[in-house]
Parts: sequence; structure tokens; C-alpha cells
Amino acid sequence: MLVLTCSSKLATLRRLLAHSFPESLKACGALHHVIIGNPFKLEVLVDQWPDFSTVICRPSLEDMKDPSDQYTNTYFLFSKDLQHLRQMLEDPRVVNWKQDLQIQGCQPALGGLLQEVSSKHGRQIHTTSNFLYMRDRMTDEELENINSIRDLQYSSLVSDEAHLVNSLWGFGGNDRSERYLRRCIQSFPTVCMRRGGVGAPLAWVISEQSAEMRVGYTDKLYRGQGVFRTMIGRLATQLESLGTPLYCHVAPDNKSSQAATLAAGFPLAGRWQQWNF
Repeated sequence: MLVLTCSSKLATLRRLLAHSFPESLKACGALHHVIIGNPFKLEVLVDQWPDFSTVICRPSLEDMKDPSDQYTNTYFLFSKDLQHLRQMLEDPRVVNWKQDLQIQGCQPALGGLLQEVSSKHGRQIHTTSNFLYMRDRMTDEELENINSIRDLQYSSLVSDEAHLVNSLWGFGGNDRSERYLRRCIQSFPTVCMRRGGVGAPLAWVISEQSAEMRVGYTDKLYRGQGVFRTMIGRLATQLESLGTPLYCHVAPDNKSSQAATLAAGFPLAGRWQQWNF
């Protein structure tokens, strides 16, 4: 196991991971934020260099202080070799199996190995498998056509609004998730829409430490009017200016968000996986 810190090696790894999209999106997105500032203080681990087969991005073990905080104890994973992945997962310098944690990636086939390794440490696994959407750059025509909706105006979320976002997030609703969302809002681009450009946000989408667009919500009064489609397009333009990959996920039963994501130019690319332990 190696921890990469050299800027030239990180840049090389970023270019190589891009050749393995969409499977490498989570690890590559996290790596990108490491390169451009690393506000979540992530580490980049590989099995070997330069002929790597496995990449794991995660906070340092010292920074994962709360053993019950899965939002902080998050690992972003990509692997082309199950044996090398197994070795890294069983290395206590890589994964602290004594904690509650979550692993995110875009490779459903890794679930069996993750279950096998985690069971040796007495951990139970819960798997969430959603649709993964990804697109290339925004076109000039799309950029020109991203307009406000009726009386709603674009804005950005502020950290004090994390409690509202948290209360309506399917993966959240607790103190740890609110703290996590507050960090995301403070650190990464967000888009929301407010009536007249002021007041409480009525719709929003954020980005996070793996550069994914997440936590989308639209007030019921404004659903079906293209609000989500325009917000995700607006956020994509901000992320594209930073050079990050453009991707998101939607639950299989959320037909309206699937349609809006497709309408925003994001084709279905595969599966988004989250394994909670």
C-alpha cells in the first residue's frame, strides 16, 4: 500500500482513472478535489505505483475520530484486481473495520468481496444500488439556455441552511449528516432557487467531496416545471469550470428525477453503489 502525495503522480493518476469511467468516477472525483485544494483532507492510496490496480480515497485514519460517523468515515473505491483489492481491504492501515463506515463506488461486482472481508470483522453490510448518470462537457447552446424558472432565481446555499437540506435528505436526518452537509455547502459548489432570489430555498442540489452532484430536492409546488433540470445544468457548468467529472445518481423508483436527469443531458451510465457497514 502506498499513499500518493506527489502532485505529478496525482495528476497522472487522475488522467489514468479517466480512462476507466464510469467505474472509476467516485475515486477520480475525490482525487480531483485532493488535487485542487482537498478541503476534506482526503488521502489517496494505491496498491502499487506506477502499475496500480486499486485506488482508495479516504480521510486519514486519525481524522476519522467518531467511530459511528459514517459520513466522515467514507471510502471511495476503484479496483481492477480483486486480489489486490482484498489485500488493501485487509490492511489495517487502509480500513478501520472497528468503525461504522461506508464505501462508495460504481462497481457492483465488488459487493461480494466487500461482504466477505467485512464479515471477518463482524460487520454487517447494507447495499444501496442506484442508477448512475454521467455526461461529457456542457455544450455552448445548453449554457445559453439555462434560465431561471418563473419567479424563482438562482442562488447558492449557505451553511446555516444545512438543517433544512438535512431534514429532506433520504440518507440524512441526523446530527452527523447535518454536520457533513454543512461542510459540503461550505467547501463545494451548490445551486438553489429562491422566490424572487430571496428567502428560504425552494429547490437545491449540492456537490460533495467526490465531485458528485447529490441531495437534489424541489418543493412540491414547483415540480414538473423543469426546475431540477435547470439546477443540475447550472451546477454542472460550475463543476465543469473546475475540471471535475459530471455525474450523479438517482434511486430506481424515482421516475421523475430520472426523467429530469435525462432531460438535462445525462445518459444512464451504470450503477452507483454505497455499501454501509
